[in-house]
Amino acid sequence: MTIPQAIEAFLIDQQLRGNTPKTIAGYRGFLRRFCNWLTQRGITTLPRLTIQAINEYQLYLDRKQRERHGAGKMAKRSIKTYMQHIKAFLAFCYAEGFIDEPLNQKVKLPKTERPIIEVLTNEEVDVLLSCFSRSETGLRNTVIILIMLDCGLRLSEVAGIKTDDINFQKGYITIMGKGRKGRIVPLGLKVRRVCMAYIHKRRGADRPQDDTFFFLTKERKPLTTAAIASLMGRLKEKTGITRLHAHLFRHTFATNFLVYGLGDVYELSRILGHADIRTTEKYLQLASYYTIIEKRRHISYLDRRTLTRRS
Repeated sequence: MTIPQAIEAFLIDQQLRGNTPKTIAGYRGFLRRFCNWLTQRGITTLPRLTIQAINEYQLYLDRKQRERHGAGKMAKRSIKTYMQHIKAFLAFCYAEGFIDEPLNQKVKLPKTERPIIEVLTNEEVDVLLSCFSRSETGLRNTVIILIMLDCGLRLSEVAGIKTDDINFQKGYITIMGKGRKGRIVPLGLKVRRVCMAYIHKRRGADRPQDDTFFFLTKERKPLTTAAIASLMGRLKEKTGITRLHAHLFRHTFATNFLVYGLGDVYELSRILGHADIRTTEKYLQLASYYTIIEKRRHISYLDRRTLTRRS
């Protein structure tokens, strides 16, 4: 079997598993680049594919990333993403009997740094919310920020919210998340009130509209993920919060959920829609850091003693 044929079989399997078009497009892109590199070296069929060739491709990616971006941690994370996609493809090939040995088990992923995430402070949240006017668009953008902070939703999940997904009486949103997995996410009373204000403002406009999607543009079309990402870019420039991006709200929610004792890591994992509890556990460490920092603002060993200097 040729490698392009195996890739197409893999992509069909991904569709049958119910993976999203975005996920499948990601696999297609990563594997196409891998296939092109192999073809340039005369490797076009699976029997000719070896772990040596796969390792050489990883080294090639490392050199390429260093030339483009330097030796930063972002390069390592990018390479790890590439190789994880290739590992999934190789695992499929072995399971289907396309290759005789589990090459996926021999692939070594690069170690990446795990920087401490600096979540948004209360003061920064106030600055962000002060950026919006009382217009319909301003109220819509306020709700976007509040829902991200109160629910920890992914960018695509926010854009995909439908009006009927929000249960105002019981206080939750039904979310269709990553991998087409549904979950119920609690929604606080204050945010529900602002959501209701946005609905009334939106419906009060003298324009025909489709209420299917919750967040709408001025043209009454569903707000896209690109539009929300663009909003984040404008807020970053306006507020000077240079680390701002949509996922930072998710990090802030998860950290505060544990810092303020709103639940345990297992409940947080279900709210965030993590398939693996280990993905959620990183917030335990992050929350402990912020708890220590908050305590140290009031208690310091050196603050309790007189410092003497030698002349």
